Amino acid sequence: ESIYIIDTIPDEQRRCNIIFVALFRDKIMLTLLPISARLSGRRAIRPSSSTSSLPFGRPLTLRSSSSTAAAAAATASSAANQNANNTHFSSIKIPTAAALVGASLLTGYCAGSIHSEQITEMQKDRALPKGERGCCSCDEEGSKQVVEEPKLTEAQTQLSAKLQKIVGKGHVHDGFNESSSTGKFLKGARLGYGKALCIVQPGTLQQAVQCLQEIVDAGCIVVPQGSNTGLTGGSVPRNNTEDTRPSVVLSMKRLDAHFPIDDGKRVVCLAGVGISTLASSISNWFPDRESHSILGSTFLNPTTAAGVAFGSGGTLLRKGPARTDRALYCKVSRNKWGENVVEVVNTLGIEGLQDSDFQDHSGEDPVQKLDIYANDVRQGYRRTMAKSSKSGLKIKSSDTDYQNKVCQYTKDVSRHNSDTTGEDCNRSEGKVLILATVHDTFQAPSKKRMFWVSFPDMETTAAFRREVCVDNPADLPISCEYLDRDSIDIIDGSGRIATYLIRYLGTGDIMGYLWNVKSAIGDLPFSWAPLFCDKFLHIFNNWVPEAIPSKFLDKGREYDHNCMVAVGEFGDGTLDRFMERMDAFVKKHNDKALTNQISEGGKMITFVEADSPADVTALNAFRFVAALAFKTYVIGEDLQGISVDYGLPKNYERVPPLVDSAIKPVKRMRYSHFGCNVIHEDIAYALGVDTHKEHMAFKHAVDQIGGKLPAEHGHGTEYRAPKDTQKRWMNMDPLNVMNPGIGGLSYLPKYGQK
Repeated sequence: ESIYIIDTIPDEQRRCNIIFVALFRDKIMLTLLPISARLSGRRAIRPSSSTSSLPFGRPLTLRSSSSTAAAAAATASSAANQNANNTHFSSIKIPTAAALVGASLLTGYCAGSIHSEQITEMQKDRALPKGERGCCSCDEEGSKQVVEEPKLTEAQTQLSAKLQKIVGKGHVHDGFNESSSTGKFLKGARLGYGKALCIVQPGTLQQAVQCLQEIVDAGCIVVPQGSNTGLTGGSVPRNNTEDTRPSVVLSMKRLDAHFPIDDGKRVVCLAGVGISTLASSISNWFPDRESHSILGSTFLNPTTAAGVAFGSGGTLLRKGPARTDRALYCKVSRNKWGENVVEVVNTLGIEGLQDSDFQDHSGEDPVQKLDIYANDVRQGYRRTMAKSSKSGLKIKSSDTDYQNKVCQYTKDVSRHNSDTTGEDCNRSEGKVLILATVHDTFQAPSKKRMFWVSFPDMETTAAFRREVCVDNPADLPISCEYLDRDSIDIIDGSGRIATYLIRYLGTGDIMGYLWNVKSAIGDLPFSWAPLFCDKFLHIFNNWVPEAIPSKFLDKGREYDHNCMVAVGEFGDGTLDRFMERMDAFVKKHNDKALTNQISEGGKMITFVEADSPADVTALNAFRFVAALAFKTYVIGEDLQGISVDYGLPKNYERVPPLVDSAIKPVKRMRYSHFGCNVIHEDIAYALGVDTHKEHMAFKHAVDQIGGKLPAEHGHGTEYRAPKDTQKRWMNMDPLNVMNPGIGGLSYLPKYGQK
């Protein structure tokens, strides 16, 4: 509820009543309250926060609902004090007041009805990025579906109590009755929403294994979850499917211990460690080392385990995607006696934690011992740094072949989510429960330089990638991020506030908290709630200064194709060799442009260096908010949109064409990890366009040119996985109790097989 006060025009030195306007859900109701105030002359109450207006145009001053009672009490108290001190007053008579009340209620109801119809019409048939619908009314198609509470067995009824005994009462939540504390577990960042029997948050690895056993023994399905920043719906429950088993969200976020091994060359992460937290820790522990992965969503602190489960790539060309074959994870199967078996697979390769280090029936196991070590680290106790075993050193802790892959000019794709290689934890998308992983750390550059390079056409941009960026594996840049002009326009037009927040608040817990606040506002039971925050960000975007210096932004507005290239020195002349190649490439092209005018419009390649740490931070933040800015843009401009991520063949150097029958989009925003040829594309359409049809047509077009979808975000419930990928998942989880329905798989037990 919000309370508005209409200004009045009283006679000189006379008291008058003030009309209050209350906005209840979708209807505006006007109510007369016999509150008197001393007003003189033509005087309006000053706005305390923001102003709006009724259809008849009178200014309104907004007060929050929490201040309603206080405001009324304060006004009434003021009126009483004035009443005691002033004997000359007049007030509206009862018949007049009654007439005004009736007229107010009628006017308010009519205005509210018009307002509600406008909101509903505006949101109808609007698809937000990743298929999320704009209207949260339960009466509208595509909204949160009404989920009937499932009929529970006795074991399922008792499950919450059993889980509470394992993890504590405060770490088990009712997942069927959504609240401000549970909504963040039940709704996806862009796509997906469902109810769960309960949400459980284990605090140790042993608790996680015990919870998993209890959940599957109760006949429930398991939805493993990290920070719930996934974009394709695979990290939240799904309801109204053909499967009747209740879901349980198994949130691993409390398992956030991490520690270095092998003198800092590697790091062990429990499943809940955020990648931003990890990067900060390694920088503090070993200033000459860096963590394995930086993603566009780093500011939301997604977990390292989720990165492995999705095969997330990120911006760092020299390090490759989040991948490791050294892990501790659980698989669920059934033995010949019909008992559910939770198997702990241990490929960590750490001395003292290998399966061979424990005798049968000794009462100890790797899970218990790792718990003890992690707890000591969390408590601040000093422990002798662990080491990899000889066999562990032979197992990959990162994609060590990636630098060679990206430099091969072939029709293959650098990386994609349907890759079936590696240990089962990789790209498992919730079909196993990851407990802990081992990751390589990387040498930090002794010197960094960053450039904004602008190109006159896509052909020249692709040549720069081929001849300069991925010329050879030894001289790869740190990152090479591409932005087209639509990306520049949309990020600058709708992403300034988010860019400044990341610039000055950094990544990690604070930004995660603000994200949760935004999500909580979107979950409020009002028709305008899902759009409110993005409308606000869009409206006030231009009230703040440009988020990156004009020397970069001006080039972005002038040129259609731009790259942000970061280069480092790693002690072997990498930086100098890269600069020589870049200078030679720019000179060769610009000399031709000057003499032959071969460039479009005679434009030449230009590059501007980020000459301060503040410039570098601003550019990185500007790139990271691209996806957020697009959603803000389509909502702010009353459009709709789709988002697709895909990998192109390494020798494909054009912009994928839209199909001939495609409807022309309002904006086609392309930004990419250019060195890998992995593209993120956000396409905006006018309201009324069938975005699902356009989405499917575009996916088909990418398939036709040899591309792979998705490349980073995971299949979730949005993409159908290839047959070999589906078969791999089915072998991991033969009972289909772990995250059913992903990648187009069946939701039914055992995938519907007898």
